[in-house]
Amino acid sequence: MENLSLSALAGQCTVLAGSNGSGKSTVLSMLAGILKPSSGKITAHGRIGYVPQGTALLEDATVEENLNFFASLAKASVPRELPFSVESYKKKLVSTLSGGMKKQVSIACAAIGDPQIMLLDEPCAALDITFRDEMIRLVEKWKREGKTVIYVGHDPAEFYSFFNTLVFIAPTPLICKKEALQDTNKGLEEFTKFYKANLENLKRK
Repeated sequence: MENLSLSALAGQCTVLAGSNGSGKSTVLSMLAGILKPSSGKITAHGRIGYVPQGTALLEDATVEENLNFFASLAKASVPRELPFSVESYKKKLVSTLSGGMKKQVSIACAAIGDPQIMLLDEPCAALDITFRDEMIRLVEKWKREGKTVIYVGHDPAEFYSFFNTLVFIAPTPLICKKEALQDTNKGLEEFTKFYKANLENLKRK
């Protein structure tokens, strides 16, 4: 991946798409400050909340202890109500949770302190359809609040309703604005065809 240049705006969602190994997670890690780019510059305005593809949770601690730990890093307090009703199982050890529950806790931890920028690496990967719908509502809420959302996903049904910019990560990245895509006006089915066709084209290059 080279020559990636983009701007992610407040109140909008930028989706990073691409085949496995294309560099989507690497881009998020650089935006989060975990990895340093070999060239170029990244500028972020505001605090960042980051949900990695795996988990950054303390496995031998309870959900509540994890929430308190990430709250201390953000110099904030833990909200009474958390995404996905995470507060309902806060006494459980993280190591005993399912993959989906760990993802929910990761999202709740990342959102503590009201960050202005949310980086989400496949947040729906371990979530069932009910929680996926809640994830969609959460992203839409963040957009209304003026947050910048950068989202990595593979399934167009996840992000079709809320994306503003779609970036196909490739040797020569392809950046598409939603308002410029005529097929998005025809619904999810046509958009999915567009999405898959571009992935296949980029694989051949």
